[in-house]
Amino acid sequence: MASFTVTKRKNKTSTTWQYDVKDSSFKSGKKRKSGFKTKAEAINAAQQLIRDLEDGNKIEDNKTFEAYYKDWLEIKNKKHVASQQYYWYERSLKLFNEWFGKSYLIGNIKRTDYQKFLNDFGQGRTDETVRKVNGCLSPCLRDAVYDGYIKKDPTYQIDIKGTKKAKQESTKYITIESYLKLIEYFKSREEQSYIFLYILGITGARYSDAINMTSVDLNSKEGIIHLRGTKTSNADRFVEVTTKDVLLIKSKLANLPQRVNGKLFKLSHNAVKKSFDFAKKQIGLKDNSITPYVLRHTHTSYLLSKGIPIEYISKRLGHSSISITLDTYSHLLEEQKKEQGQRVRELFS
Repeated sequence: MASFTVTKRKNKTSTTWQYDVKDSSFKSGKKRKSGFKTKAEAINAAQQLIRDLEDGNKIEDNKTFEAYYKDWLEIKNKKHVASQQYYWYERSLKLFNEWFGKSYLIGNIKRTDYQKFLNDFGQGRTDETVRKVNGCLSPCLRDAVYDGYIKKDPTYQIDIKGTKKAKQESTKYITIESYLKLIEYFKSREEQSYIFLYILGITGARYSDAINMTSVDLNSKEGIIHLRGTKTSNADRFVEVTTKDVLLIKSKLANLPQRVNGKLFKLSHNAVKKSFDFAKKQIGLKDNSITPYVLRHTHTSYLLSKGIPIEYISKRLGHSSISITLDTYSHLLEEQKKEQGQRVRELFS
């Protein structure tokens, strides 16, 4: 006999309801549907499904991947992430549809087919670009397994491999000396773009982590900056800095016009890059390939050079897992291992 339960799903900005109907006629033993605005809607839908079962109607999981993915974007509030990140969610769906077809049923996705899709996309692209697409699709597919639309996780132990070499490491890092000079230069300026760059420099934040900050995110009493990131499950985080840093940022922002929406900054990627390029010239950095993202990588390099544990750094950067940090900064960790090995030798010499 069919039975059902209704549960509330809550996130930072909204509350929705979902039902779970259990019946032996379903392949997975149950059928789940979420996204209902009220409890009553979820109950009515579950009861209607049970009536259909009792009437002998055949219930099939014939939802397309596109339909499930769009529902998933809505439920997970992905439309509220930074525009550049949402671009990748839309692009990933387009790429999926081009390979599998718009009418492809989500229940038909197999691990081997998904791997072939990523392999094909990886032709002429870097590992990082392939990782971006997989990062937009795989959480949705794993949720579909949990929801009963897919029997096995098609992303399990998937290989992320492109055929194009990534940018040279020299474009990802600058010397610690140059990094500290940039921090000092940002500190000397009063414009909002340089205040923004200063925050990126001392926290290792992404653009999307800091652009939605409000005044309550600056805690001078405890020396904490709240980064409102949305890129990963750990992107919304609290980062330790000095009380002096927070007071400096607050004093500079106090001299700028306050926004009605409460946000501290209104800056495009291009505006931040223009200020960064100007700052580079002031300290003698002439490499045009170096972008503001170098602050994040060099911030990490600086922390590692000071012996800060990789577990802490991973959380500070807002990575979804420590494996991402280990993979991204493996060469820096190798250098650190050599240094630590030498220190051990000195202990016993």
